[in-house]
Amino acid sequence: MIDRRTLLLGAGAGLASGATPALAAEGSAATCVWPPPNWQKGGFPSRRWAKILFVHTNERFSNIYMEDGKYIVPAVQEFSHTCRDFRANETKMLDPRLLDLLFVLHWKYCKDEIRIFSGFRSAATNAHIEGAAKNSQHIQGRALDIHLPNMDNVAVALDFRTFVFGGVGMYPGKQFTHMDMGNLRRWVG
Repeated sequence: MIDRRTLLLGAGAGLASGATPALAAEGSAATCVWPPPNWQKGGFPSRRWAKILFVHTNERFSNIYMEDGKYIVPAVQEFSHTCRDFRANETKMLDPRLLDLLFVLHWKYCKDEIRIFSGFRSAATNAHIEGAAKNSQHIQGRALDIHLPNMDNVAVALDFRTFVFGGVGMYPGKQFTHMDMGNLRRWVG
């Protein structure tokens, strides 16, 4: 079994050499498995919380979103509103499993607020964002672009690439990591 240090060192060498990891093709048959099988080892509690700062509006969400293993709908609605398309002032109910991703980030890395750069995006907003995928998971309310304070985004992305869930996009030199609940795929942007 490869430990985290070996994974990071090997991936870092690959990135430095310009190599691109093998990626699942967009729309491949691989689907999101939730929760990822290797999360079972973590023994995550049935009461979960998340703390975020949506950087574009300076709005915060800090709440318990799951109790007794069940999502709390008003908390998910509040989270969705916080991560709305601020340009179009449109809100869409986000996939609540995104909160589970945030919870694991808190669990593994930091108790500080996780910064969200993008949550839901309307199709019109998405069309104006350079490099955005035409059928972005953001439009479906199934994606977040995140930043953990005092953490290297590439290291976070490399760690999360080992979990069996949706998409993880690494953006070396940028301030965010993309995570979504779509088909299983990995990329470097």
